[in-house]
Amino acid sequence: MFTHLHWHSTFSFLEAIGKPNKIIAKAKELGMTAIGITDYNGMYSAIKFYQTAKEEWIKPIIGVETWFVMDINSTFAPNQVGNIILIAKNKKWYQNLMILTSFADKEWIAGKPKIDIATLKKYGSWILVIMWWTESRIAKMLQSDNQESKITEIILMIQDAVGVENVYMDVIAQDYTIIPMLKKINDQILEFGKKLKIKFVVHNNYFYPNKDDKEAWEVALAIKDGKKMYDEDRRKPKGEYHIMSEDEIMEILKKNEFDKKFIDEMIENNNEVAENITTEINLHQALFPNYDTPDDIKEIYEQAKDELVVEE
Repeated sequence: MFTHLHWHSTFSFLEAIGKPNKIIAKAKELGMTAIGITDYNGMYSAIKFYQTAKEEWIKPIIGVETWFVMDINSTFAPNQVGNIILIAKNKKWYQNLMILTSFADKEWIAGKPKIDIATLKKYGSWILVIMWWTESRIAKMLQSDNQESKITEIILMIQDAVGVENVYMDVIAQDYTIIPMLKKINDQILEFGKKLKIKFVVHNNYFYPNKDDKEAWEVALAIKDGKKMYDEDRRKPKGEYHIMSEDEIMEILKKNEFDKKFIDEMIENNNEVAENITTEINLHQALFPNYDTPDDIKEIYEQAKDELVVEE
């Protein structure tokens, strides 16, 4: 059974629609046993998604999609900024993911949070990384005709930061006749991935639960961009971005002339990621940070108490 690893809910503010319960209901309808969440720049839906998934006996895969640069202290050209997907594999990874997300929220560029290689290396040893779709740093570099050696260098640095076994590349399952540019991007990812022996996963990157929700999604995009539905320059995404079944994913890949053996391999890799996820979140408890108490805390307390003036 196919497992979606890359998706967005209504918590990706006006970039997607679909509350966690609607998404889980759709996954259950399709007979899925696991599904992932990678909202933009935040984990606001994580707890609700986790609770709902557990109630329906579906494994929740928690992640985030945030902006990525090589060095947060440098200046950036447009092709030097792209997204990266980070997925928590267990409770420890989930905690590190929260740290990375919080760090990104403090380091903004062009109005969006970001992380860099150094931060990924510091906290990313417990994180799965998926990269390559159209908004990723690598895809943007390819579209700008960047040198192959530079792209390879970046991929190797990410592998060094999180571990070779924790890096995947993704093939985008959208009809090439509708989005011709994807053929070039997918062909290049295949070339790089095979050369570097990186495993592939596949997705259509869903933004709404059902196929007939697309118009509502476009309304949300128009609201975010301050546009009217009749504006010619509003966003009109080509392709289908609902929660696809395994048959739909396979049909698109076959139409795009992917080899059946490779299709099965990618779907198996998606499911392998899901099977290795063991994230458990302890709910209904109060968590407080631990602070080191100075040795002379009693003296400090007594001094403060003596200096305290109580008004009558």
